[in-house]
Amino acid sequence: MQFIKTFAFTLLFSNLMLITESNAANIQNEALNYNTVIATWEPQHASIKGFDEADKLLSQSRYLFAQGNERERVERFTRAMRNNYDALNLGQKERLVVLEARLLQGIHKFEQAEQHLAQISHYRSPAAHLLLADINIQRGNAKQAKQYCEQLVGKTSFLIAFTCMVNADFSQNAEPRLLQKLKAFEIYTGSATHTEQEWFYEVLADMTLELGNAEEALQLLGKTEFSQLPISALLVWAEAHTSLGNFKIITETLEASVPDISTADDGLLLQWAKAERAQGIQTSPVQSQLAKNMEIRVWREDSSHAAQVATYFLEVEPNYALALKFAELNWQYAQNNSDKQLLERARQAKAVSTDV
Repeated sequence: MQFIKTFAFTLLFSNLMLITESNAANIQNEALNYNTVIATWEPQHASIKGFDEADKLLSQSRYLFAQGNERERVERFTRAMRNNYDALNLGQKERLVVLEARLLQGIHKFEQAEQHLAQISHYRSPAAHLLLADINIQRGNAKQAKQYCEQLVGKTSFLIAFTCMVNADFSQNAEPRLLQKLKAFEIYTGSATHTEQEWFYEVLADMTLELGNAEEALQLLGKTEFSQLPISALLVWAEAHTSLGNFKIITETLEASVPDISTADDGLLLQWAKAERAQGIQTSPVQSQLAKNMEIRVWREDSSHAAQVATYFLEVEPNYALALKFAELNWQYAQNNSDKQLLERARQAKAVSTDV
């Protein structure tokens, strides 16, 4: 995949924080209520009631039905909690740190997110382990990522821990044996939660697509209702249809499914625009919105969407100098295999255009 799926693990965090709550209760003498907020100092503009709602809201930001203001609301909540950090109990402090790290991860501040998580005791926080694994995958540190995955054993379900480990290995070496290894554990999905099942099949579909089997990838994604797929899974869906030449399916499905293109994810708009161009459609509201978004990101030198900006100037509106600039910017923060491929493509395109 060319797009960094920073939120590939996002859907699991709320569930894992409940596991953390159980473990923390054994460590503290006092009974922890992680969702408690001291109402006397809660800012009026912070409408979020507690940590459960904040976790859920941040996860919801990665769905088609997102309103577009979820991150901003969660950021306001974390600032309010941070301003009264000493009034929080141990469990609440841990949840706050993980929530803040997720926000940092979402804008590709991977190093800061990892340093931020050092504030808490990782040994009892499966959410922190999973987040650290994802961060290290994005940074190209597969070995370190797998070590964090291994620490999930005994702290969360076997399916989560094992999927995490195989995904870490696959991020470094996309080998068919790893796909088969993960497929063998599909039998455990029957006892898994709905959220865990969704994540398992998304990871499996992503691996399958990378190994060249787009039809099977679509079948795996089809185990979840389309409207319930997170954006990261929809990007896999769009890539699979693109590889099969099903451009009309992409445009018609997204037109019927995306409620508001002005708040739609840039990665999804990019796939949509590419499918339109493949059908000979040179102008459209989607392409206009995407061009506007890209203009703003170029002006800001936005590192969190650098891979998408580079791809846009490679495949939609060719500008190979800008493509290379943002591919290089992306490489400073994210260094997995897809980032390396994007950088190489941008370098080659720029070299050819210079020679001409």
